[in-house]
Amino acid sequence: MADLDYRESFANRLRNLRITAGLSLEAASGQGGLSTNFWGSVERNEKEPCLNTIFSLAKGLGITASVLMALEDKDRQSQDRQELDSLLDLLTPPQLQLAIEISKLIYAYKPGPSLVTSPPSPTAL
Repeated sequence: MADLDYRESFANRLRNLRITAGLSLEAASGQGGLSTNFWGSVERNEKEPCLNTIFSLAKGLGITASVLMALEDKDRQSQDRQELDSLLDLLTPPQLQLAIEISKLIYAYKPGPSLVTSPPSPTAL
């Protein structure tokens, strides 16, 4: 993990979480009390945020700073897993509980025989 560029990972995570949340730069920066230009420069890895700014960025996304800072192995996951993780990170506690219950149902689902029957082959007629 020594070769991981944490600033770049943070910038990518910030952008991915904002996009996953369906927030524009203007909306996220407004919610966080930051300028749109500054937020964009952090996403482009042009500026390095201080601790107070990290909390403002998290506020703009509606998440905690600890969720925003969860960088380990995020860049090494498949695109589908990254998208799912980003969505899960944005959920409120009640939404997360619902997602867990739905996931358990999906995991337990065992498809039965199809109700759709295929048409008879022409040779059978």
